Amino acid sequence: MTFFSNRQFSLRLTLFSALLITVLFTTMVNALMSSMHVKNIIMQTIRENLHIAVGIGAQQIDGDLHSRIRDSRDENSEEYKKIFQQLDKIRRINSDIKNVYTIRQNADNSAVFIVDADPKVKERARIGHRVIQLTPAIREALAFRNRIVVENNFFSDEWGTFVSAFAPFYTASGTFEGLLGIDVMAETVKSHQMSNIMHIILTSLVVGIVALLLSLILSREISNPVSAVTNDMRQIQSFNLDTELAPSSIILEIRTMTDALENMKKGLRSFKKYVPTELVSDLITLKKEASLEVEKRPVTILFSDIEGFTTISEKISPEDLAESIGMYFGAMTSEIMNTGGIVDKYIGDAIMALWGTPRQLPDHPLAACKAALACRRRETEINEVLRNKGLPPFFTRFGINTGEALVGNIGFDKRISYTAIGDNVNLAARLEGVNKFYNTGILINESTNEQVKDQMLTRFIDSVVVKGKTCGTRIFELISCRLEASDELIARIERYNAGMEKYVNRHWAEALTVFNSLKTGEVDRPLELIIERCQSFVNNPPDKDFVGVVSLRTK
Repeated sequence: MTFFSNRQFSLRLTLFSALLITVLFTTMVNALMSSMHVKNIIMQTIRENLHIAVGIGAQQIDGDLHSRIRDSRDENSEEYKKIFQQLDKIRRINSDIKNVYTIRQNADNSAVFIVDADPKVKERARIGHRVIQLTPAIREALAFRNRIVVENNFFSDEWGTFVSAFAPFYTASGTFEGLLGIDVMAETVKSHQMSNIMHIILTSLVVGIVALLLSLILSREISNPVSAVTNDMRQIQSFNLDTELAPSSIILEIRTMTDALENMKKGLRSFKKYVPTELVSDLITLKKEASLEVEKRPVTILFSDIEGFTTISEKISPEDLAESIGMYFGAMTSEIMNTGGIVDKYIGDAIMALWGTPRQLPDHPLAACKAALACRRRETEINEVLRNKGLPPFFTRFGINTGEALVGNIGFDKRISYTAIGDNVNLAARLEGVNKFYNTGILINESTNEQVKDQMLTRFIDSVVVKGKTCGTRIFELISCRLEASDELIARIERYNAGMEKYVNRHWAEALTVFNSLKTGEVDRPLELIIERCQSFVNNPPDKDFVGVVSLRTK
């Protein structure tokens, strides 16, 4: 067992070898046993045929004519010729017969040949030629003189090796005259045996070839689906659930196994829609069962919400609403996942998404910002479709924050949810709501801005204290990727940010000059608010304790 326990063999090779060895071993044993049995059967058949032939032949011999043949001088007699013809006729009955002859017993109990029907004169026994070796069959036939005796085995004499049969024949008066002997050469018997054995071997060879082909087919029919199922399971371990259906099999158990695997994939695909793909993939890869555990780690959190969704839902039919929100969520989720994020949960029309968990993601703040901008572009495409259908468009507000949060499985032992909790999560949610006050679309916190400002174009909106917080934080509006922005837009945003720095440093008159120069006649709520505030501070400067932080008490 040690030899096999330390080795691995493919299923196809194992099945093929086992089936082939079993069939070939069975075929070889069967061929060997059949060959031995055939040899005995052929020998028995020849003995039975000899018994019949010698019995019938003895009845055809004229004993009275035979009794007149006494010595070699009678070889030309009519009696000899007639007996010879009778014996020759017997010899011609069956091609297997080699010799047909008669034997007479002398007074001294010796035996001599009388008539030998051998067609070859030189090999023919002459009248009176002594039978040198009296075989058991001859002795028995001469002793009883009333029975047919067939040799049990081959015997050899001066004429060759034979199997022989002897039968008595008589004169008309019933006197025992002699024995009729018929010989079949051993080579003839063995030839028949070998011929039949060759048929058995050829049949066994055909059976072996058929067994080889059947072994190949059967091993393939078993191994191919099993290999496909094994590969499918490896893909499932990587949480790749979009593999092709495993090939069908004629083996019921394998078909049942492939059906069960497909049902499991369907279940996992459904499960995949409820939980983050990366989380389940990691659990499968690590061979780990989900348990209640959290860890503190830096992440980027995004909250989104559709402006006026309640009003929209009241204006359109449930069918149109379901179709619209389904198309919307599909697009938003796709962009989030394309940037390495996971959708933590859907909250009505709102989305909570995370980057940097459950797997480490370099530059997760940048990935979240790219996702928000991509979602905005997809929303524009969706709105075009909605307008063509006569449905109201969507406008999504985004809040993004980067910081440490507790992430992991939260709940109880029978129902858990992978999520993030903590102040930084709440701040991201509040930033989404702050958009309503400033009439902006995407707001990011200072911590996010610090890590993306070289790649993203952002403008400093304000320093605020959101509901539930006591400390102020700078917030920035995400405009676009710097590489996609025009030089004019970049220059405008940089002037705006320079004006905000003057505002923060209490140079309100200078800031006001900058802001007034940025007015274009288009609605720009943050610009309008800061201009109004600067004018107020120029006319009525605040106390020295003023730090320029706005407290927002609404979500």
